[in-house]
Formats: sequence, C-alpha cells, structure tokens
Amino acid sequence: MSERDSDRGAELRAERIRWRERSRSMIRVSRNMGERLRKMNDQASLLDKRLRLHSEESKSWHATWDDPPRPG
Repeated sequence: MSERDSDRGAELRAERIRWRERSRSMIRVSRNMGERLRKMNDQASLLDKRLRLHSEESKSWHATWDDPPRPG
C-alpha cells in the first residue's frame, strides 16, 4: 500500500470518528431538547389549570357582585 493510500485511509478513519462524535452530540442535544419541551408542556398545563380556575372564580364573583341588568 502506498503512502498516499495510507494517508487517505487515515483521513477516512478520522472522518468516521468525527461523524460518530457529531452523531453522539446530536443525540445528546435531541434528548436535552426533548426534556426541555416536556418541562415546558408541564408548565403550560399547570398554567392552563390556573387560568381556568381564575376564570371560574372571576365568573362566580361577577355573578354575585355585578349589578343586575336593568329592564330596558
């Protein structure tokens, strides 16, 4: 095998190693993003519940304390 072929083989091995490292990095990034999205969804769900409860409480308060409509 010539020196040029040997150099090319070393370059290809180095490229495969870089691709493997990039792949692992992308998997890690994807997992982190998935975890962040799950947490954001949990927070959004809690916020929806709080807003719904607030809306119900507000509706109840207004039904009790607002002036009744006057006949036209």
